[in-house]
Amino acid sequence: MKYDLIIIGGGAGGFAAAIKANELGIKTLMINSGLPIGGTCVNVGCVPSKFLIHKSKISEIVSPDFNFEKIVEEEIDLVERLRKEKYENVLKNLKNVDFIEGKAKFVGENEIEVSRNDADLTQTNADLRRQTQTYEEMTLN
Repeated sequence: MKYDLIIIGGGAGGFAAAIKANELGIKTLMINSGLPIGGTCVNVGCVPSKFLIHKSKISEIVSPDFNFEKIVEEEIDLVERLRKEKYENVLKNLKNVDFIEGKAKFVGENEIEVSRNDADLTQTNADLRRQTQTYEEMTLN
């Protein structure tokens, strides 16, 4: 299948690009591997870290006997809820954006190979030169 834009990575930056591409009507493919959709910040970075720091400060003030296991469960629930609300649900509404879970590899100037966990191999083409011209035209308007 041909796309005008291929985004490698399903984190915050990839989503910002996908949302803008969708708004502009650009046929886009997002490819993600490694961490779940949402990337580092929502899954293992900012969100869980700040939540755990906040909870530990509150627990220290309120009760010296805080239940760390319960706090970790709350953190996991928060991450799952935010991933769903801010990424999965948003992706469902991006009509010009397709999503593949897999690892992307450039195999040519305008060709990407996606290896998936189920051992399928997909080749996806993108006319990257055309996309550059389209982007320049968009920035001039």
